[in-house]
Amino acid sequence: MKPGMKIIIILSSIVLFWGSVFYFVGCSDKPQDRAVEVAKSALMASVDNPESVKIIGISRPDSVFGREYVSMEEKMALSMTMMKINEKVMKETNGMEDFDPDNKEVTKLMERQMSAMSALRTLATSNGMDALAKKPFNGWKVKIEFEAQTDGGKPYRSEYWFILDKEARCVIKSFEIPLI
Repeated sequence: MKPGMKIIIILSSIVLFWGSVFYFVGCSDKPQDRAVEVAKSALMASVDNPESVKIIGISRPDSVFGREYVSMEEKMALSMTMMKINEKVMKETNGMEDFDPDNKEVTKLMERQMSAMSALRTLATSNGMDALAKKPFNGWKVKIEFEAQTDGGKPYRSEYWFILDKEARCVIKSFEIPLI
């Protein structure tokens, strides 16, 4: 074998090897992309009327560290949203004086608000010394804002939050925030 031929074979082997490595790394399924797809399918499985769902926006997947799924800024924004919904319910029911349990729209809104408040309480963490410690990467967070209709045909807007595992293969936690 000619000496030049050995070099050509070695160089082409190296190029072929590294080319295949870059191909497989570049074409692999990224957890961020998978997180969005898993969140979309979980949304469709979570709502009462999936045929009516119109997705308005999807957040970019955000990293979650430890068990703190919601940042302080997000908690404040969610609290403000809950206050607005509470004001709307109080206005429509005259401070609960004229509450009509047969009014499905208000009843459903109250149910969704109470469910969201319950989820927020479970996500609240203490701000002790452990809060300052750096936490390990624990998964992904995806928020989907959507419009849909109840089984009765009444339209509503919500934001669904999905917390996924590290590989973005399954939903660990999810909760719905009603929007006005």
